[in-house]
Amino acid sequence: MTAARLVILLLVAAGSLAFYVPYLGEKQDERRLAEIASTIAGRDVAIDCPGTLATLTEISPHDGSVRFGPDGRPADVAKLSSGTCDRLRSVLGGDTSAFECLALSAVCPQEATRAAVAVNVLSHEAWHLAGERDEAVTQCYALQTNADTAIRLGATPAEARAIAAHVVDRVQPALPPAYRSRDCYDGGPLDLRPDHAGWP
Repeated sequence: MTAARLVILLLVAAGSLAFYVPYLGEKQDERRLAEIASTIAGRDVAIDCPGTLATLTEISPHDGSVRFGPDGRPADVAKLSSGTCDRLRSVLGGDTSAFECLALSAVCPQEATRAAVAVNVLSHEAWHLAGERDEAVTQCYALQTNADTAIRLGATPAEARAIAAHVVDRVQPALPPAYRSRDCYDGGPLDLRPDHAGWP
């Protein structure tokens, strides 16, 4: 084998490795997100994040989605947008800081506020995977699950409380009416833990 061929083979191998190693990391992250979603859904489900090529052509305006069949049963997979996946990976990797400021009346870094929204998206889509179709009910359940989701992603309890509070106080009021329910309050009909003090 000539030196030129050896160099070419080494370059091809290095290029393949440069693509494959991040791919393996992304698949591992998807498995971790699926474990969190499965806990909420009460069954084994999957999370699908767009690959590199899909990200380049991504046009969906949705942060996440779950398809329901004609029989009303949900699919076994939730599709998340590339932005949502990137932010969740950031939380998984411990790269998102300053969550504590979300609980205060302070201006927080965009990375923190966007990561909080991504946590909510994961909780929300997991409740769809559990079989809930109504957006307002699903979102109400997500509000009550966000702190647990954040902890499972690696946030501290204080950070998790800040994330949950930020979504309730800042994100929820800005959502369309279809995502808000009058029955979503402490002790209300959609309260998942009516005997638990505090909201969410």
